[in-house]
Amino acid sequence: MAVITMNRLLQNPTGPYSAYFARRDLTINDLTRRFLSLIKKHGDFKHEIFKDKDDFYFYFKVPSETQEKLFYDVVLQFYPAVESAKSDFTLNNYGVKMFSNAPNFLFTYAYTYNKDDLLIDFLKKKISDKALDEPPNVRNPIQSYGFEKSVYFSLLFLKNSRYNIKSVIMSKAKKINKSDLLKAVDSTDEKLKHYNRAKANEKSKKENKKLEKRVAKTSKTSYNEEVVSKSKKSMPKLEMKRNMKKDMSVKSKKRKK
Repeated sequence: MAVITMNRLLQNPTGPYSAYFARRDLTINDLTRRFLSLIKKHGDFKHEIFKDKDDFYFYFKVPSETQEKLFYDVVLQFYPAVESAKSDFTLNNYGVKMFSNAPNFLFTYAYTYNKDDLLIDFLKKKISDKALDEPPNVRNPIQSYGFEKSVYFSLLFLKNSRYNIKSVIMSKAKKINKSDLLKAVDSTDEKLKHYNRAKANEKSKKENKKLEKRVAKTSKTSYNEEVVSKSKKSMPKLEMKRNMKKDMSVKSKKRKK
């Protein structure tokens, strides 16, 4: 069974001596910037903290970066990988297991995490069998852990909130009810339907806006053409009135003479 910690997931998920993410500093900076942008737009992530003996669970609702009103369920389990970790003041040396119904988690990392026993056991049933059984040969051919953004954003929120410090979370942690948490979390298939529906709605809105702009432009052009046409039609009448005024003025001058 593989063991991965929070610090490794945040700094170097692929492990030491890996050249796969040679410029991981750029990736970390980019993900941090995007996380701060989400916090600015949505405020703090909705979250709950649970405790089960020596394990801690964090349940987050992570907003999508691209789809309005779409939130992903992310659950992180911290467990003492070694006996000495139980007496630590922080969760920094705890092992981490994960669940997310974000598409990137599903299609890129679920297979590898499952193979290495990094998925939360009782939430596995929420992940499609296909993602668990078929290697991601296209999206993750070397089966690395990588930087999965829904998990990364959750870990950043956790760390920025100082929830990795046991004394901070002890009073907030509730006794876990796994059945209730299982019901609260959408399956990956359900979330994928929500994602596709939101994407289709967004596409429809964009197309409607383009159509409205075209209609407005056409209406404006038609109106301008109509004004010009009326103006041209009225010109002979205006000329006739001017000529009549000139004739009357000339006649008036002749009479005076």
